[in-house]
Amino acid sequence: MEPSRTSRPATPPVHDALASSVPLFDPSQLPLRTWCEGSREDAVTGLVAFPDFHSHIPRCLAAALAEGRLVALAIGDVDGLKDHVELTNSTDPSSYGHLAGNEVMATVGATARTWFREQPFDFGCVATFGGDEVIIAAVVDGADAFHQALGVLRDWLGAALPVTVSFALTFVTARDLPIERKRGWKHTFTNTLLAVVDRTLFTHKAARRAGGGTGGIIAVTRPHTSGSGSEEAGPDPLALLPLPTGPDTLHVVARPGRLGGRGFLLLPCRGPAGQRGAQLRVTFPTDTAKTVVAYALHGQAAVPYAAGTEGVTGVPLVLQAVRDRRPRSMPEDLADALERAGLDWTTVPSHEQAQILHLVTEAGTPEVRAGRITAAVDAVATRKGR
Repeated sequence: MEPSRTSRPATPPVHDALASSVPLFDPSQLPLRTWCEGSREDAVTGLVAFPDFHSHIPRCLAAALAEGRLVALAIGDVDGLKDHVELTNSTDPSSYGHLAGNEVMATVGATARTWFREQPFDFGCVATFGGDEVIIAAVVDGADAFHQALGVLRDWLGAALPVTVSFALTFVTARDLPIERKRGWKHTFTNTLLAVVDRTLFTHKAARRAGGGTGGIIAVTRPHTSGSGSEEAGPDPLALLPLPTGPDTLHVVARPGRLGGRGFLLLPCRGPAGQRGAQLRVTFPTDTAKTVVAYALHGQAAVPYAAGTEGVTGVPLVLQAVRDRRPRSMPEDLADALERAGLDWTTVPSHEQAQILHLVTEAGTPEVRAGRITAAVDAVATRKGR
């Protein structure tokens, strides 16, 4: 679920980022704990410089996973930085070139450093990535807790900046480590993970631009690795978030898959318990929303998906919970049939509900009962206008 946005986040005090266009930071305050020690700092943001991050992090990551720890990898990207710079240059006579961009990134760095100091990480760091991106890598105790903490950083940045910052996130466990480990595998493995997160970020940003949505989201995905955790075993439950509940919203990039000839989208979430599944309101890249039933597939949540997935590695989705409208007296088999058809029982008048329930419960044989359930589903669909 998308971490709730605070109306007035406790934004840390941030220095005047453009006292000079390249502010000076105290190198002893680099946002790192053990990981990437001895790294240089980026002059604009005061974060770990990417070349040093890229040199150190493969060894750090592999060691943590080998110990059975959960690692979070997140990339944040400033939304609309180019438009902000162009607008500032056209309206502020004292601004020129990329000074406005430097100011934004200096504030991003200062805010991220303050946020990092408040986190309980024993191992982790925050580094630069490209001109307007940051990378967070850390050993975490739980996926949900880090997701919420990242929401705090997102809110702090939204309050301190004239633009928003969107994030993409994945969680990695020992099950994701590659089975074949040839020379240089640690860097290859790390690059693969970073590529998955970066593509997730820009997939959602492209969907947002196409649909006219807002920035400042946190999109979650699973790594596309051929690790020791096979498809049959499923991912480690520690690396999965819970499905959204109540008013929560969760942005994800789902991975297409097939089971028994049927198409599914695998969500980076834990699957619901039981055979009934859980209803979700899903918004697809075409900006169409529909209610679907999510099932557990080897412990991972999956939703049916009939669209072609040839060459598609990820589908951006927005997930919301759906209130269960089934009366407690409804039989399980009828409730499941209505869920599979995506039908709302409450659209049927109460007197018709009573008639349908009577016919189903009074069926003398399983065959008659199945036929009456099919007829009931057809009746509800007809009332809905299908």
